[in-house]
Amino acid sequence: MRRVKYILLVALVVLCSVACERRPIEEQYLKVYLDLTIDREVTNYEVAEGEPGLMRVAFFDSATGEYLSHDFVSDKGGYIFAPYGTVDMVAYNIEAGETRIKNYYVWNDIEAYTNEISEHQLGRFSYYLRSRVDTRPSYDAICSTPGHLFVARRQNLFIPQHISSDVFVIEATAKTVVESWTIEIDGIEGMQWVGSISMLISGQAASSFIATPILSTEPIALYFDKVNASRNSTILYSRFETFGREKTSGDVALLSVLFTDIQGHPYMYNFDVSEQMENNPDQHIVIHSKINIPKPEVGSGFKPTVDDWKEHEYDVDI
Repeated sequence: MRRVKYILLVALVVLCSVACERRPIEEQYLKVYLDLTIDREVTNYEVAEGEPGLMRVAFFDSATGEYLSHDFVSDKGGYIFAPYGTVDMVAYNIEAGETRIKNYYVWNDIEAYTNEISEHQLGRFSYYLRSRVDTRPSYDAICSTPGHLFVARRQNLFIPQHISSDVFVIEATAKTVVESWTIEIDGIEGMQWVGSISMLISGQAASSFIATPILSTEPIALYFDKVNASRNSTILYSRFETFGREKTSGDVALLSVLFTDIQGHPYMYNFDVSEQMENNPDQHIVIHSKINIPKPEVGSGFKPTVDDWKEHEYDVDI
């Protein structure tokens, strides 16, 4: 009996000592409140109701860059678990159209990007790309345009280990890392014969390192086909989103507009808009052109192959 009591006493001492060494989760990861504001003043873009939605909040050690933790809040903010000490914080919406995020456990490498376009989309430009003698670096990758990614950053943020007040509040504002540009092209004849319009613009940054923030030095082309025009009009309007101009490669921003008529004949027009993408706070590109889409020959039938390109290049008056 004595032996049993002794064993129980030893077990009790061991359990008590272990319990004394335990630390509640709040001691390492404190529950704080993120007061998040979304900057909804975006040039050429109206932030929709409910956008940007759920946000991921990640913390890193300010001294070492080591990933510490992450949590999720609404675009209005909320209570989160956060590590104490001096930390860097980045928050971004987890759904943003075609925008993807990778390397999200490394502060300097958190990268927003878009995937390359589909084979079907690429097929519309494939003959043109193969036949060009001045193939530019951007055409090594043709990608989708990004959706608006709203990012908030706080660096060297000190979160105390023991919170004396009822709540510790982190204030942050999330701004988009994506630009919306509008395009206006006038001087178009024969809009009534147009079946579809697709566009490429070269010389754009492939991605954005959102925590830094720094744009990629890899130039790509972006594909888009958002067009607003009537069949009786001589003007068309379009819009595209981009992380920004890529300026280290020297590649120009060449806007390629592919008109396909109602019988499948392609007509390509190219415009150098590099200068219009500099020092342009309105982010609006205007092109005065001489585009003529001729009436298709009666009874010629639909041509599924591309064998007769009509390509034109113009200098754009700024």
